[in-house]
Amino acid sequence: MIPQPFVKGAGERVFFGPYEYPAGADLIFDFGNPVSYGNTSALSASNAATTSPAASVTASFIPFFNPGPFYPTYNSGNGGTIITLNNGAGTNYLQWDWKSTEQQTNVLVYAPNGNQSSGANQFFPKTAGASSIEVQIIYPNNRLLVNIANSSNVKTDDVFGQIQFETGSLNGRNGWNTFAVSADSSSRHVLYTNTNSSSLDTTPIVRTTSGTQTTQLGLSSNARIMAFLQYPKILTPKEIRQINKVFAQRYFT
Repeated sequence: MIPQPFVKGAGERVFFGPYEYPAGADLIFDFGNPVSYGNTSALSASNAATTSPAASVTASFIPFFNPGPFYPTYNSGNGGTIITLNNGAGTNYLQWDWKSTEQQTNVLVYAPNGNQSSGANQFFPKTAGASSIEVQIIYPNNRLLVNIANSSNVKTDDVFGQIQFETGSLNGRNGWNTFAVSADSSSRHVLYTNTNSSSLDTTPIVRTTSGTQTTQLGLSSNARIMAFLQYPKILTPKEIRQINKVFAQRYFT
C-alpha cells in the first residue's frame, strides 16, 4: 500500500445540488433521493424495495424472522437513510442483481448505528462472484478491509491493509464516513476515505466484466446507510470530492 496525497484542485466548485452526482453511474441507491427511493412508509414485503434508475435495477430489502419479518427501516434523518440490524435473531440487509465491471468504482456513505458487536464482519457490499469488490468493516476498532476478486473469482483479501477510521461526533462529520474504492482491469486499486487521503495498491488482479451477480449491502451490520453508488469507470479524485460535497450537506441534518 502506498499512501497518496488527496489534493484539492484549484478553482473547484464548493457547492453542488443534493443529487448532483458525477455522471455515468450504473447504480445509485440514495435513500434521500425520491427518484431512487420514493416510498418512505413502513417497509413490508410488498414495498420493501428501492430502484436504481440508471440501470433499472431494483434492490430488495431482506428481513430476518423473530418470529415475524424484521426489515431494514427507513429514517428521515440526514435527508433519508436506511437502518440495518444484526442481532441474535438474524440480520437484515439490501440485495440486488447486477454485474462487476472491468473498470469500477464503488462509493458507500455510512455510519454505525447503536451497539457494534466486537469482531463482527459487516459487508458494504458483499458480492460472491468474479471481479467483485467487497468492503468489510470490523469492530471494535473501526477497521476497514477491501477484498477484490479476479476474473476467475480468486479473491485477494485485505488489499490495502486494515484501514482505521473515525466514527462518532469527534470525526467532524457527525459519525458519517464516505468510502470509495476503484479497481481497474489489472493492477491499480485506490481507496478514498472521505476527503482526507487515499491509498494505492498495485497487486496484480486481472478483472473483466462479469455476468449477473447477487450483491448484499449491510449484511451482518448495525448501520445507517445514506447511499451506495457503483460506476463502470474509474472516478477521478475530483469526482470523489464532488460526491463527498453532495452528501456532506446531509451529515448534520
